[in-house]
Amino acid sequence: MTMHRAIGSALALGLAVCVFSAAGCSQGGSGTPGSGSPGAAGTGAGTAGTGNPTGTAGSATGTAGTGSATGTAGTGGVTGTAGTGSATGVAGVGGGAAGTGAAGSGAAGVGTTGAAGTTGTAGATGTAGATGTAGATGTAGAGAGGRPSGPSAGCMAEVPNEPVGMTVSHNIDVAGMDPKYAGYVHRKYCTTIPKNYNPKTPYPVVFYGPGCGGFGCEGNSFSGRTDIFLVQATISDAKSPNLVPAAAAPGCFQMGRVTTPDSPEGYYFDQVMDEVEKSYCTDKGRIFVAGTSSGSWLANTLACQRGNRVRGSAADSGGIGFDRGTCKPGAAVLEMPGDSANTTDGDGNQIGAAVARDLFIKLNGCSMTPTTMKLGNDTCDFYGGCDSPVAWCNVGGGHQSGNAHLSPTGWAFWNMLK
Repeated sequence: MTMHRAIGSALALGLAVCVFSAAGCSQGGSGTPGSGSPGAAGTGAGTAGTGNPTGTAGSATGTAGTGSATGTAGTGGVTGTAGTGSATGVAGVGGGAAGTGAAGSGAAGVGTTGAAGTTGTAGATGTAGATGTAGATGTAGAGAGGRPSGPSAGCMAEVPNEPVGMTVSHNIDVAGMDPKYAGYVHRKYCTTIPKNYNPKTPYPVVFYGPGCGGFGCEGNSFSGRTDIFLVQATISDAKSPNLVPAAAAPGCFQMGRVTTPDSPEGYYFDQVMDEVEKSYCTDKGRIFVAGTSSGSWLANTLACQRGNRVRGSAADSGGIGFDRGTCKPGAAVLEMPGDSANTTDGDGNQIGAAVARDLFIKLNGCSMTPTTMKLGNDTCDFYGGCDSPVAWCNVGGGHQSGNAHLSPTGWAFWNMLK
């Protein structure tokens, strides 16, 4: 925390920015039963009805994925003509020709139902199926990782009455958590409206986590940028025996060496970002998380647990907890290992930055063979061949040695993302 506190002190005079088918069918009317005695058999198969009484379009919807999704039309058929008899037969349903109705009873044979349109092949954006006789319209695919995108609701809101370029602290009570996390309910977070803020321009968000002891608004590598909206997470002041699990470190984020699949930090992140998107003009498709030390564990675990909302992360001197739950793909990850490349927990599980790197390479389907790439002023191992790449940037030094690199190097990495 030495570096951490130094930066916070330097910006304490108001210069700090917050860290941070059914099948197609056409049915004829019901036949009126004949009143005569049974007659001879009908004259055979009913002939196809005239016109184009086709089946209704199959409702096959293309599923998001790769390629285009056009459902095959349902095979609607013609309406069968009733068999000849003393009564009118019921039209064949769907695509079959009418069967032979028995004279007298005069009931027409029921045609077979037209086959449903086949499901469209997966596509990133479903292409509208052919309209006309019968077709299927593919549904537009979601963004990478299923993340929302576009301008936030705050782009239609008035500019908040807050000082521009200065950090502002907000209180928030985090809801929806298991009652065991009562000590993590009352929280704070900090925001900074960037200089020259345009309330109609969606800004990318950087959600930054400081090291242990970061209970207030502190300066960091991203402070002073005018091209981002900066949000700094602050740590809960929960102390033993209010920590869950009891082995969690007081004064640190719960997403650390010890974490839980339903970590209170995930609820905190979601609800802070909901408030930010409601009040300020931000880009919902460009949410980035970053952090150093305890904040690095926070960034890595949010990239795992919230890969459907986080587009990218940059973490310095941390790793990822063993009991983290199921990760969601989608976040591009940059690791600056510092002194935490290889770290184990109390049970001997590997949880360091190298574990986080390998986890995201596999999760995002990236190449296991890196190339060398310059990001900012740093030379990094780049694991590409995927929509959400992974970068390993060993800038040397000890604990928190990469903190000053997070903004220039992390931003160069994130700007590569689509």
